[in-house]
Amino acid sequence: MNTHRKAVPPPAPTERARPPLRPTFLGLKRNSPALSLIVLGGLDALLGLASWAAVALVAPAENLDSGLFILMLVAIGAQLLVGTATGLYLRRLMIGSTSEFRLQALTALLTLAVVLVVNAAAGIGGEFSTILGALMLSLLLATTLRHLTRLYLDHRRRPRVGMPVVVVGAGLVGMNLVEQMLRDPRGAYIPVAFVDDDPAKRRFSFRGVRVHGTVDHIAQTIQSTGAEGAVVAIGHTVPELYSALAEQLSETRAWIRTVPSAAEILNDTPEVSSLREIDVTDLIGRPVAPPELTAARELLRGRRILVTGAGGSIGSELCRQIKALEPELLVMLDRDETALHELQLSMTGRALLDSPDLVLADIRDPKALEAIFEHHRPEIVFHAAALKHLPLLQSHPQEAWKTNVHGTQNVIDAAIRHQVTTFVNVSTDKAADPTSTLGTSKRIAEGLAASAAARTGMKFVSVRFGNVIGSRGSAIPAFAEQIRRGGPVTVTHPDVTRYFMTIPEACALVLFAGSVGQPGETLVLDMGRPVKIADIAQRMMALMGMVCEITYTGLRPGEKLHEVLFTPDENEVVDQHDRVFHVVNSGIDPFTLPPPEAPCESIDAFLEQALELAAAPTSQEVIRP
Repeated sequence: MNTHRKAVPPPAPTERARPPLRPTFLGLKRNSPALSLIVLGGLDALLGLASWAAVALVAPAENLDSGLFILMLVAIGAQLLVGTATGLYLRRLMIGSTSEFRLQALTALLTLAVVLVVNAAAGIGGEFSTILGALMLSLLLATTLRHLTRLYLDHRRRPRVGMPVVVVGAGLVGMNLVEQMLRDPRGAYIPVAFVDDDPAKRRFSFRGVRVHGTVDHIAQTIQSTGAEGAVVAIGHTVPELYSALAEQLSETRAWIRTVPSAAEILNDTPEVSSLREIDVTDLIGRPVAPPELTAARELLRGRRILVTGAGGSIGSELCRQIKALEPELLVMLDRDETALHELQLSMTGRALLDSPDLVLADIRDPKALEAIFEHHRPEIVFHAAALKHLPLLQSHPQEAWKTNVHGTQNVIDAAIRHQVTTFVNVSTDKAADPTSTLGTSKRIAEGLAASAAARTGMKFVSVRFGNVIGSRGSAIPAFAEQIRRGGPVTVTHPDVTRYFMTIPEACALVLFAGSVGQPGETLVLDMGRPVKIADIAQRMMALMGMVCEITYTGLRPGEKLHEVLFTPDENEVVDQHDRVFHVVNSGIDPFTLPPPEAPCESIDAFLEQALELAAAPTSQEVIRP
């Protein structure tokens, strides 16, 4: 959607911008209380006069005297006074609404009381049945007129041009949404049907929009009504619903949108203009539930924190979450100056790059790390710096060796020398039973952290999680771009599956690990069921209302068909907090590592031997290949 707007020059300095004048009638502003009193009160007075005249026609002849005329004048006067006092004639309520009818009924009841009091006090002798009949008829006529007016206004405001849509959910949220859609003559949506799983709403209809079936009938309903898409209007939705909708609409060009969030729905009536595209995070097949961070707040508040790889997808979100937990100092280290620029801009709204908490350095440089630790004296380190693109690292394994292995050991060595109290190594599920250079290098990094804990007793832990939605280089943004271009969408294999997490969820897990992890442990999130990548691609097409060809390119070297969460040497879960498992894997002695500049043959031999030993029965002893 194009959000660019044509620039409008400001008014000249000598001119003062004036609001547009409101239309007037008889010198009164439109919809003003005075005009409403004249129009609505005048109409009710005329209807009251007609009601009393009608009652007089059927009343016995002996009851037709001046007393009846006096009671009519009293009733009309009382109606106007009481209606003004209650706000009925001050245009405070929507005409023809239930709230207005309540005021009409209250006004009629009070008017009846006034007329009865006057009738008794003045000794007029009017019959109660005559008085009640006249006032009831007046109320009926006034209510009917208002409802007919409401129907006319609704019909006139009903949008004539717009996208026909099916509303998922015929509850209060859905009805409010339909109400708003039908009141905007220039609205972008025209509701043509509901779908709802509640059997009690099988024949339900609201404002001419009826329930056509359950959610399972969404595709048929869209086809039969000619709708272009579906809008989810349910207060408490679950990812499984979005997944089911996207799957059913995957073969159509229908899109799916939703109201902003359950919290916003409960706090306010959903606005049609705030409908948004369903995010892919709605489709990962499980609730997104970051761990509780109370313990992390206690750990980090008032402490000096260092984050490596601070400019990356995980590192930058980690910095934002840490900043909210009130540390004494947050040092953000990265070798990418552009990433640091974007990070500072996102956190402070300025990006002068002159803050001492921004550090430009490479973890491959142990001397630079030593100087940074000496100057800033961090107490807690979150190590997120790493190379992570699997195909590139397959082609350039020495780079993975220098950064993911030796770079990690450089940070560990500096942390040990400067007595860091907590060290959290950010890992990946590809480190579990690794088959790629990326997975192997990260598995060795986990082993180096476990080795440091075994040798020093200090708190070195690792955190392992799956694919992070929205991170740089992940498949999701690539799919979105391919779909926007009309395809084809490239997927490695029709059956390939992956675990998915959101960036905030992954970072909360990292903080959680720092607060509850024990020395040498690796924390693994229970990420629910793995999701087929091909299904994600199909669902994204459904969200974007497009159908593209899917091309299967084949698994690349080192890629798995299905990821796993645990390595063979992690046969036992030593602890569990909510959805987080604690395991202990074998440490790897850093003194046996080939040097950073070692030839590929030496590195390959070390990796092969290290992984063979890692597959042996669980041991907390340090492995020396």
